[in-house]
Amino acid sequence: MNHILSGYDHLLFLFSLLIARQTFKQYAGTITAFTIAHSITLASTVTGVIHMPSSIVEPGIALSICYVAFDNLHRKEVSHRWMLTFIFGLIHGMGFADLLTEMNIPKGELAVDLISFNVGIETIQVIIVALVLPALALIYRWKHARRVVIACSAAALMMGGLWFVERVFFYV
Repeated sequence: MNHILSGYDHLLFLFSLLIARQTFKQYAGTITAFTIAHSITLASTVTGVIHMPSSIVEPGIALSICYVAFDNLHRKEVSHRWMLTFIFGLIHGMGFADLLTEMNIPKGELAVDLISFNVGIETIQVIIVALVLPALALIYRWKHARRVVIACSAAALMMGGLWFVERVFFYV
């Protein structure tokens, strides 16, 4: 739970996904796609099935924020966002895996730790969604709702861009 609460990039990605006006079914599909995708690469990375250097994963996470924020700026209605989110979720899962991989968990304890880590991520994600969606529903009733989406998305785009530059040029 601490990983996602201190993982501002993951929180900003989630917020960028949610800020675009969607139906409840679209939100559910988007969040489900993100969950399935990051669970696949989290497990695959931690168990050593795949390996992607963090010098690629971390800028990829920043770019995913930029892409979704840019998409929000240019499209009033998003559809089929779940497909895009699935692809980006694969990248985010590798980012989540970095923490568990660095812990050098013994093979005998890996399954339990992997499951509990993923449950913690999902729990926090569901809580965040449950808190944000009602607030967004209120915002969408306001005549300036589109301006709020644009302002939030522009801020997310700038932050994602800064993180991208930082991770490409200054990442240690």
